[in-house]
Amino acid sequence: MICLGLSTMGSSSACIFRDGKLLFAVEEERLSRIKNDASFPVLSIKECLLRTNISIKDVNYICVYWHPYKFVGRSISFAKKIITSPYFLKFYLKRIYTAIFSKSNRGQYSDFNGRWLDLFMIKNIIKKNIGDFRGKIKFVDHHLSHQFYCEALSSKNKSINLSFDGGGENFSTKITFIKNKKIKILKNIKWPNSLGHFYSYFTGFLGFKMLEGEYKMMGLAPYGKAKYLDLILNKILILKDNGEYLFNFKICDYHLALEGKYSESIKSIFFQNRKKNEKILKKHLDLAASVQAAFELALENMLKWSKKKYPDVNILNLSGGCALNVTANGKIYSKGIFNEINVTPASNDAGCSIGSVVKFLKNQDIKLDKVSIKNPYLGASFDNNQIENTFKKLNLTIPNLISTDELIDKISSELANKKIVAWFQDSSEFGPRALGNRSFLADPREDNIREILNKKIKKRELFRPFAPSILDFKLKEFYELDIESPYMSLVSKIKKDKKKLIPAVVHIDETSRIHSVSKNMNSKFYNLLNAFYKKTNVPVLLNTSFNIQEPIVYSPLDALNTYFNSNVDYLCMGNYICDIKWKKLNSKKMNNV
Repeated sequence: MICLGLSTMGSSSACIFRDGKLLFAVEEERLSRIKNDASFPVLSIKECLLRTNISIKDVNYICVYWHPYKFVGRSISFAKKIITSPYFLKFYLKRIYTAIFSKSNRGQYSDFNGRWLDLFMIKNIIKKNIGDFRGKIKFVDHHLSHQFYCEALSSKNKSINLSFDGGGENFSTKITFIKNKKIKILKNIKWPNSLGHFYSYFTGFLGFKMLEGEYKMMGLAPYGKAKYLDLILNKILILKDNGEYLFNFKICDYHLALEGKYSESIKSIFFQNRKKNEKILKKHLDLAASVQAAFELALENMLKWSKKKYPDVNILNLSGGCALNVTANGKIYSKGIFNEINVTPASNDAGCSIGSVVKFLKNQDIKLDKVSIKNPYLGASFDNNQIENTFKKLNLTIPNLISTDELIDKISSELANKKIVAWFQDSSEFGPRALGNRSFLADPREDNIREILNKKIKKRELFRPFAPSILDFKLKEFYELDIESPYMSLVSKIKKDKKKLIPAVVHIDETSRIHSVSKNMNSKFYNLLNAFYKKTNVPVLLNTSFNIQEPIVYSPLDALNTYFNSNVDYLCMGNYICDIKWKKLNSKKMNNV
């Protein structure tokens, strides 16, 4: 049985399974090069079929992460919301019209946000853009798509599952208990009462782009103090004894915030909203810290309530866009409520393409290949011949081809000599994290490397932290973390005696976003880390995504474009190394591309 999984309207993606094995998955943005592309994943579907050599005619089922017919509850909630603020009705109508009817200049869909209407037209869209699909379409509940992807990572067959984001069909949060494939719903929290909207609202209020800049607010939070926490918990986000929360969307109107409009009520409680290019002041730091603290308390409140229901369950599966809040994930683990916490490589909507198929296959009682589902390296790989052909097509000088052992020895030495490396190897990662195949790498031993990376290469805010990739057997020696974090989904405190060793990957609150690297999951990156460790006695590399204000690079062409637009010392693609001399020699040729 061959199944395609689709995610659209959120972070669009597609995946393909054969007989319970996940073969390939990719996000639309990696191919379109449009950040957070949420249009119908035509490019992703084509890539899945191309890379697996499968025809659309051979696909038996297409699984979609959304029930398009379950919109009544959300429509009623939306109508109630309009009644409470009729003055702004035009803004709501504009967004509804855009979501259903508008087309973008890309020739697909509105502002690359996808269209709800497309869910009723899947066969027509595929026939027009890809070919004759003869199978069936299966719609899967949004939150269960999140949860079943994450549950497939679990070490046991009994778990508490929490998915939370902006919202699904009718609910923004779902808590379930899963045991031996049987699922019991413990709690549904109705949209627009949404923790995702709460966090995104204040992301916009603090001058960052909503649905994109949330990680910036999370990175900013440790610089402030939670002095506004009581105000938030009394007026904005009320926590209840039954584990639920109440988000005051009458004061904090999420949809108006998307239009850059904020009520006088919220300004009177806090202050004037920060504009995009305004200086970040102490009050902004304190509000970011307060929002993060309130978010963490709401999460903890839900999980403690769930744990009381099933005190013998020690596995938590966290999913949904809110599970990208790695700081909150780490805080929950540190409190010891659960012994094991699982978060998928793509806990945002992109992961729902995989989750929708997983849920469907479980309903069909088809055995899943969990090894393939746990693998985050699901995109295209490019061998040395393909990389060489890219050099030829661009009329660039072809660097010398060297062995993998020579490559690792050379690059580990250059990293130890404080050089910055663009590392492009093997299969592309699925999800928003660079996990050692599409990464900028650097030596974490000197703090000034952060400013060099942020200012001269990544071209981003100086307060943004960088993550450590660490050899798995050294994790407990450096961090207060007893479980692996292979998908960079947990934050942990660094041990006091190690902080001075790797200051470039330690945030102001003495935490790091951990990426633990095992030989089984990524042998080449593991060997590079190990070589660096043998030369420096430090089992850690600074790892940040290989991109500059764009989606993470996917192809050799993407890698070359980004390398030529950066101040990185080396580009390492397959068994080729491009250095500064090579770049200067070929810069004019690249400018003509």
